[in-house]
Amino acid sequence: MAEKKNLKNFLFCDKANLKYPPFRVPEDPKYVKRLAQLDGDSYPGAEFYSEAKWIVPGDDKPMKMSESHTHDFGEFIGFFGFNYENIHDLGAEIEFTVDNETYTITESFAAFIPKGVQHGPLVVKNVRIPIFCFTGGDTGVYK
Repeated sequence: MAEKKNLKNFLFCDKANLKYPPFRVPEDPKYVKRLAQLDGDSYPGAEFYSEAKWIVPGDDKPMKMSESHTHDFGEFIGFFGFNYENIHDLGAEIEFTVDNETYTITESFAAFIPKGVQHGPLVVKNVRIPIFCFTGGDTGVYK
């Protein structure tokens, strides 16, 4: 069978040789299951980045995902609980600081952080069901 012309636009695995900026905290692969990061490195010409991962229960310690930082691009951040009975139940607690205000979040949510706005630390606590995390931004490479 001939290869379909748009197959090159699909990404089926995570970005090879992934390197995070210094404000990102290393993730324990036992509890954070990365799916894919699409950006200008993994797909030349991409004008945005996106990252998807599952966070699973099992670690009783809080997981710091990032330190405080800013970007020169706007960023979408979303956490969604895997509870069919109540899709708004995050199944965890997120402590997220934005512009020096700390929020404690227990519901599935999406947030937009405008460019230049301080955000982080972001800490995930008390994970009792799998949660899906999706981020994206209008930049070719996450930095």
